[in-house]
Amino acid sequence: MKRFLKYCLLFGLPFGLLLVVWYVLLDPFKVIWHYDEYYEPNDFVGINRGYVTTMSYINKKDIYHYDSFIFGNSRSGAFHIEEWEHYLPESSVCYHFDESGGSVGGIFSKIRFINKNGCLKNALLVVDYQLLGRNELNGHLFNLPPVLDDYRNVIGFHWENFSAFYDMKFLRAFFDYKLSHQYKPYMKDLIKNPDKANKEERIKRGEYYDEEHIKVFEGKQFPDSVAKVVINEERAEMLKAIKEVFNQQNTNYKIVISPLYNQIKLNPIDLQTLYDVFGKENVFDFSGMNQWSVDYHNYYEDSHYRPCVANEIMKIMYNKDL
Repeated sequence: MKRFLKYCLLFGLPFGLLLVVWYVLLDPFKVIWHYDEYYEPNDFVGINRGYVTTMSYINKKDIYHYDSFIFGNSRSGAFHIEEWEHYLPESSVCYHFDESGGSVGGIFSKIRFINKNGCLKNALLVVDYQLLGRNELNGHLFNLPPVLDDYRNVIGFHWENFSAFYDMKFLRAFFDYKLSHQYKPYMKDLIKNPDKANKEERIKRGEYYDEEHIKVFEGKQFPDSVAKVVINEERAEMLKAIKEVFNQQNTNYKIVISPLYNQIKLNPIDLQTLYDVFGKENVFDFSGMNQWSVDYHNYYEDSHYRPCVANEIMKIMYNKDL
């Protein structure tokens, strides 16, 4: 047994070091090296959106001096900067500071970071009952960037990414696509399909809502349903801390509760909490059944709504007819 363990150590250690070197050189999730730009047209590996937006902000904040921010999960991607700018002072410099998954803690960490490093004149918080009820998510696509956690999570952060890369299913898809440049059915949920990245273009061409894709929406609506209460004491305190930063920065802000396709209404108790913290005049509840959630054409799938929906929401919030 001792001889066996000796051989395992003798041959296993060099192989383990080789794996680490391989991971560092390839940097598949772009968390090792510095990048001026994190996204390229032919990217096929999903990366931590919260990390990307954080590092991009750090890279550019002293150049552009951002003062207006959109916060939220991936659903906030429907709110485009070029549209939001129509409702802000002409001098505003906007940045989309979102993350995948999303949580109150994630938004708070970003707002706290901005408060230390810049100004916050305008803010748009895009939330839903899932974000409001979520603790920090685990996994390489969701972990809080170390710089936002004062580097307390740096070891765990990089271990999650290293472990994700050396998942055998991911490795197979990664190198198969890298060598063949062909996206195959088994690669779904492992890597992205670059050929299907521009959903709006596919919708314009009439290619998106085919018979197979429409099935994604089936059985996903629950009209007259109300979400359970999700804002606990800890998250309520974070929301209050966010409001304190807004007060310090004299921020103009609005809170959007997303119109999810499932038509589940935000719990009235949670809605009242948001009213109490941010003021009823600044909170806009679009959850439940409404003019958008009755038509699947307003959604890419059962989770994400399209920019045309967000544009209409902004007109309502800012009470303007553009």
